[in-house]
Amino acid sequence: MALNELIKHLVDKPLDTQSRNYLVNRENEVDTLNKIVTYQPYGIFGIAGETGIGKTTVLNFITPKEVFIRKVNISLRDSTDSILYDLTYNLAKSLESDGEIGKDAQSIKEWMAYEVSTVRGFSLGLSMVGSASASFQTSNTPRFDFFTAREKLAELITKTVQSKGKFLLLIDELDKEKKEDVLRTIDAIKSQILFDNFVIVISLPYSIYREYAADRMHWNESGNLENIFKDIVFLEPLSKSDIKELLVKRLHEYLHLISDNVFEIASDFADGNPRDALWIMNKTVFDNIEAQRLEAEHILKTVNKLAREYITTPLTENQRRAIGLLKNFVGTKDKLVERLQESGIKRTTTYSIINQLIEKKIIIERNGVYKLSGKYKYTTIE
Repeated sequence: MALNELIKHLVDKPLDTQSRNYLVNRENEVDTLNKIVTYQPYGIFGIAGETGIGKTTVLNFITPKEVFIRKVNISLRDSTDSILYDLTYNLAKSLESDGEIGKDAQSIKEWMAYEVSTVRGFSLGLSMVGSASASFQTSNTPRFDFFTAREKLAELITKTVQSKGKFLLLIDELDKEKKEDVLRTIDAIKSQILFDNFVIVISLPYSIYREYAADRMHWNESGNLENIFKDIVFLEPLSKSDIKELLVKRLHEYLHLISDNVFEIASDFADGNPRDALWIMNKTVFDNIEAQRLEAEHILKTVNKLAREYITTPLTENQRRAIGLLKNFVGTKDKLVERLQESGIKRTTTYSIINQLIEKKIIIERNGVYKLSGKYKYTTIE
């Protein structure tokens, strides 16, 4: 059997309820979010984590009983206006086929489309006439009616709650946007979307969770994020054994074609991120598509090739030396410094090396524990 059969099982795409068997170690987060939606009367909640960690997958598994659910993806993220437009338009579009609120939803969708087409059409014409645009007066320039659009969104939500009862809106893809733009948008429409029986769960960038957690841990001090989000669920990176389980579940029919050591190396390379595990396995299969069986030497060759390709700035002699010394290191920063000093590197130089390698993401730190990224554990640095 050819290795190309493995490729279709290594595609990086979010899981859904039809592929529940492939879900690994996210049951607690899914259960928490289902309880939040079931018992919280209203509010804005978030799900945060590193890119590729599985936020969309977890959103797909939020399926509380007796709750009306709609999910929208935000693809226009240029500004607060475009995010509001995309949210309102896509929500209306998802509801226009509903027998009870379809007509209202269709009317709002058409209003949004006309509003945006008018503004964009004017902008296009303005760019085509070039310097002649100076003759237009500001008062004649069409502008996106943000406040009416915000009211349209509130109207759509209100009618849905009145018709369906408890309403859950899942918003995906906002984690791709800058933290400031996400917060500005949510804060701007917050007053229009806080209704009894209406709950929102939004995918968020890790930077927002980090700031939110810091706000929560300062006693008697409220940060701005606490005024926006009632709670944020954080997706921790998966463990090495979780990553192995994920790969074995996907490739269980082809285990006779893959050496056990391949899973070991791939799970190290992933650093807890499922997307990275699937990516390195995919790359390895492509590099060795003619092989009869995938061996450790194959994935090691691919890992080393990628390391040379992606290390864009040369490493110093001390940096290369540190990487060699830290292949199997896991510990505190003090222990990290101690390990490098024992090899004869001066203390002041040691701190500089550590900071440089952290900046390059060659050393990673999680919850006060430092280790060499798995992407460099098996790499021969020249």
